[in-house]
Amino acid sequence: MTASLPTVIDTAADQAAAVVLKKLHHHPIKKLLEHRRTYRPYHPLISIHESTTLGDVLRTLSDHAILAVPVYSIPEEEPTGKQFTGIISVYDILAWTVFQKMFDGLHVSKPSASIDLASFQRIQKEQAHYFDTPVKVLVGMTSESVDSWTLHSSDPISSLVQMFATGRYHRCLVIDEDALVASALLDDDGPGPTAPPTGSSITMITQTDVIRYLYDMRSSIDVSAVETIFSLHASQVEELQKRQEDNKKSNGRRVVAVPQNVSALAAFRIMYENMVRAVPIVDPHNRIIANLSASDLRGITPGKLDQLLLPVFEFLETGIHREPNQLKADQLRDVNKSAQLGEVIESMIDTGIHRVWVTGYRDKIAGVVTMTDVLCAFVPVSQALEEE
Repeated sequence: MTASLPTVIDTAADQAAAVVLKKLHHHPIKKLLEHRRTYRPYHPLISIHESTTLGDVLRTLSDHAILAVPVYSIPEEEPTGKQFTGIISVYDILAWTVFQKMFDGLHVSKPSASIDLASFQRIQKEQAHYFDTPVKVLVGMTSESVDSWTLHSSDPISSLVQMFATGRYHRCLVIDEDALVASALLDDDGPGPTAPPTGSSITMITQTDVIRYLYDMRSSIDVSAVETIFSLHASQVEELQKRQEDNKKSNGRRVVAVPQNVSALAAFRIMYENMVRAVPIVDPHNRIIANLSASDLRGITPGKLDQLLLPVFEFLETGIHREPNQLKADQLRDVNKSAQLGEVIESMIDTGIHRVWVTGYRDKIAGVVTMTDVLCAFVPVSQALEEE
């Protein structure tokens, strides 16, 4: 398939991406795991059995401040092992939530701090079914949860970059081969090492891990090439991901702004219908005043589901949906179109956010740079077109 790209793409940066990707082909994922241990010394994999209820999943995501968790079943032939069947993220939960029957007939396009008694009683009655849903029902709500990848720690980091740059995957399970060998040796019961339980040496790597590696380890990759990519403007970086849009079932709109006078449920529905993971909340002048993402569903508990009918800004400020150190709804991270990618990455690393909004004339919302966009900048155009 052929495609034409905007001339805004910088040729020097594209050549630098080719250099970086080639270098990363000689950096095994093992190096990334070693690097992660320098700032997260103990990083056990949190996983859930497929029979776990949605209510427990929501609590797990909230308690551990994570956005996704692998789902496993227990092999009949190996009761102590785990067979991973997918990865459930907050986006799968969003897809399951927004069109629940309990919300049928409600006027969700406008907020309501209070709803009629009959509707309230219906939500209270039916929410038990919602929270008791086994998580295996949600596997497959999105392509990532049904088609998760597993790599080995000996595979190159370039594989992760290319996979994450497609926008389809945001995390990947990795078999830590060093941990596998160490575990087998520790379980030695005689003439030879006993194989450790299936799944015991698997970890999960995210886009955040890869971006932090690229940022911290640029001197060991190719500092000149990496810095060339870091010098791209936000508007240029955003264009890199647009080349993928023709292959996605989307309307091509990368930023779908939501007015402040709608309910949280309406905003989440808009998010799902437009296949985006976050939306800016804007005032009547199209100036961003808050950020709503799928992660804000974490912390919803029985008895609180009706809070989805609150005005979206009020929903964000209730306090139960956000981590203690997470940015508040109005503590936004935005940059001008001319801001450099290095600045965007620093903001992501410092605050733990997954996107930075781009503003233009009179601070009006003009675009967004996501972690997927950042990783696209490290994949040469020619290779991206080949993947298409």
